[in-house]
Amino acid sequence: MKYLFRKKRNIVLISLLDAVGGWLYGLRRITKPDHSREALHFLVIRLDHIGDALIATAVPKAIKENYPKARVTFLAGSWGAPLLENNPFIDQVLIYDAPWFARGQKAFSWADYFTLGRKLRGLSIDVALGLRGDLRENFLMAHARIPKRIGYGVTGGSFWLTDVVPYRQGVHEEEHLRDLLNLLSIKTSVLKPGLYLSEKEKRGAEEWALNLGLLPDTRWVGIQVGAGASSKDWPKTKFERFLELFGKHFPAYGLVFLGNNPEKMNELRLVEGVKYLNLVGRTSLRDLLVLMAKFAAFVGPDSGPTHIAAAMGVPTVFIYSGTNDIVRWKPLSEEATVLRHEVSCSPCEREICNVNGHPCLAGISPESVLRALEGKLK
Repeated sequence: MKYLFRKKRNIVLISLLDAVGGWLYGLRRITKPDHSREALHFLVIRLDHIGDALIATAVPKAIKENYPKARVTFLAGSWGAPLLENNPFIDQVLIYDAPWFARGQKAFSWADYFTLGRKLRGLSIDVALGLRGDLRENFLMAHARIPKRIGYGVTGGSFWLTDVVPYRQGVHEEEHLRDLLNLLSIKTSVLKPGLYLSEKEKRGAEEWALNLGLLPDTRWVGIQVGAGASSKDWPKTKFERFLELFGKHFPAYGLVFLGNNPEKMNELRLVEGVKYLNLVGRTSLRDLLVLMAKFAAFVGPDSGPTHIAAAMGVPTVFIYSGTNDIVRWKPLSEEATVLRHEVSCSPCEREICNVNGHPCLAGISPESVLRALEGKLK
């Protein structure tokens, strides 16, 4: 088993865990799904961040297309759950804010963790899909006594699974999802994220946009201020220079600032003569889905809102840091343009850059972003 750890100490510890656990627990493999029950109950687990939950929204549709009578329960964090609302292929959404993905905002509680396992046990789930390959999620599926447990063993705990999927490095996350679904004989040509607005949201979109200040006589470009990690933040001086260039080159357009950190917005020096609408800290994730239809284009970092824009077909420019593996997480939309500056330390997977000058983002010029945006607005 090849583990996705950088530190040798973690590899040694998890190797020992798997060796001892495999001997004590025993490996019980089921190579084919049980077709004797058409109305199978599936559990899909994706507890990590917004971008991860976004691509996972394709999975319930693939399940229902191959198992029309199935029931699908989706286990997600509260930060990603809004993306699952109104999804016609999901029967139930369960919320669990895993502390290991909460960016230090929540302490781990064994009581909450085991309570969740008992709750899942009471749902009579037949098949569970652990999309991330996380040790704690692998144990959760076993603790819930789910008969068929499909996932990866790349962070340990493969002995808790009934079906371990070989992890292919150097492929897109869509291919990882496809590998998991193949074990259920689920075939699909495209795993496209599924985002669905309610009729109420659609009906109220125009009036709501006007109330926010998105006047119909202006064409708007959405732009994200800040990201979930500082390692993905474009340097302030670059951002401000882009604003200057935008005002000169696109006088007929206005900018809508989005994000959840008002402090970062307050730090920006804005250029006079440009139409701005500051919605930083004023919109929910569902609001963002509604707003996307109002944008001629979107500019942002490798972060949830920018990936949402691309998934919804908005012409998008990514200011991509070296934090994540571009092969695994690049946007697949034909409307997306990714700007990157190659550095030797990528992918670092750090929340805070430890290299002086933050070269992966400092190397992306405001002029290059402007040219990419110009191509979207033609």
